[in-house]
Amino acid sequence: MRILTIILITLSTATLFADPPDWIDDPGAYEFSATISGGIVLNIAGEQMGDDGDMFAAFDEAGNVRGVGLMLFPPFGPYQGTPVFEVQLRSNSEGDLLHFKYYDASEDAILEIVETYEFIINDILGDVMEPVEFNIGLGEEECVDDDA
Repeated sequence: MRILTIILITLSTATLFADPPDWIDDPGAYEFSATISGGIVLNIAGEQMGDDGDMFAAFDEAGNVRGVGLMLFPPFGPYQGTPVFEVQLRSNSEGDLLHFKYYDASEDAILEIVETYEFIINDILGDVMEPVEFNIGLGEEECVDDDA
């Protein structure tokens, strides 16, 4: 029982002292929106992610925040009780290329998402029954040496 208590205190302390990113959405800075109505984030092993303090956000090529996800737990369907993200994506023009990042609070780490999105005005991606899947990248640079 004592070991369990120590583990719980350690995990709680790590979460309390984690330094989450300051990703702030600025809806007034953009004219158009699109919506991810249901998105799930899968780790490298293909397991669904989403714990207290985790964040999912969209960015443009300059690193500006273009949307911050809201973690929802659907009360029905195949993803019932699991974390599904809803994100309002923002842009001033169609065709902007957005990329995504995931903040894992338990590891206090920002993880790159493999998928990107080319902005379409008023687009709706996924839903809680059939969410869009986003995958954490390996974090390794692509090998460009053909002799390696």
